[in-house]
Amino acid sequence: MSRSQIIAALVFMVSASAIVHPYVPTFLSSAVAQSAPAADRLSGWQVDPGRESDIKVDSFLGRQALWLKNNTHVRWPGLILADGTIELDVAPMDSGDFIGLTFRRESQANHENIYIRPPRSGEFMAIQYAPRTNGSSTWQLYREFTAPARWPRNQWTHVRVEIHGSRLEVFVGETTNPTLSVPRLRHASASGEVGFWARVNNRPGEWAAALSNISIRPSATPLPRAEPAPPEPGLVSRWEVAGPLLTVSRPIDSVPTDLKWIAAGVEESGLVNLNRLFPAKPQQGRFTAFLRTTITASAASRLPVGIGYSDDVTVFVNGEPVYSGVNGWESRTPGFASFVDPRFERVWLPLRVGVNEIVLAVTDDQLFGWGASMLM
Repeated sequence: MSRSQIIAALVFMVSASAIVHPYVPTFLSSAVAQSAPAADRLSGWQVDPGRESDIKVDSFLGRQALWLKNNTHVRWPGLILADGTIELDVAPMDSGDFIGLTFRRESQANHENIYIRPPRSGEFMAIQYAPRTNGSSTWQLYREFTAPARWPRNQWTHVRVEIHGSRLEVFVGETTNPTLSVPRLRHASASGEVGFWARVNNRPGEWAAALSNISIRPSATPLPRAEPAPPEPGLVSRWEVAGPLLTVSRPIDSVPTDLKWIAAGVEESGLVNLNRLFPAKPQQGRFTAFLRTTITASAASRLPVGIGYSDDVTVFVNGEPVYSGVNGWESRTPGFASFVDPRFERVWLPLRVGVNEIVLAVTDDQLFGWGASMLM
């Protein structure tokens, strides 16, 4: 059996009843399993250097389990997943805030990402799909990929993740219907490692979650990826983008005259995902990107449009600012989720006869998703 065949057959099992050591890989072929080298308790599960103390194997709720904390990603290098099934039992600990599963992982900055939120158990944001793109979490961009689920603490809950081409389905508990469905995965990666992470917000030294019965089964033949569907009528689908520029003041009061514009694609929701175009540099400050389109009017008028954006916006019509808004996390009320959705906010555009240039100056700290959309 070749190395690639061995990797393709690999199944990870974390179980109190496992015959082999809990973190020595178990192969479908018993002959291969017998040839697997002896290893210590963390052999195979890899974290970044210096983060080894953020994971451990220990008993939890009567099982041998993988303990996680400090947002540290644990992964098994060499197992590359394109399509397939990931199953595990999850036990949120007393104070765990987030428990994540990453797949098609290219790097810490780029991967598909699903996470569960025990403090939001039963609410609409209890489980979310938010790919990490160029170093930024993108949860603000994808309100449609949230779902309610129950996450009892200090109990095991079974999770099954099905990945087939562009489609993702997540099943929680014993349900036969997916708890969360994503018709088209938004990250560009086609394959990569699988990883897990968890954290207690603001207390990195506290254990957040335990994982057990982890099984990763790659599909033999991955399905092709789908292209974005055209946006629904009314959503602006033709944009040019320029920037980004480091931003000190807010709001933006003018559009620079020396910008270099490039065409930008849109997603099904009309979203221009700026994280796809610009690597995040949150340690350097806030940046502004400029989005440009045109509207042709047969008569002078005031046109109402819907806008979605993250985090700040200034709207310019023919070079003049007509509106400024803030839509960042907790910017309006405690816990305000600040999703990008053009149905949430309306602006009246003063149009003149003929072609009108519309520019959105979108400023963001690049932490939770950077983008904009417009509905006419």
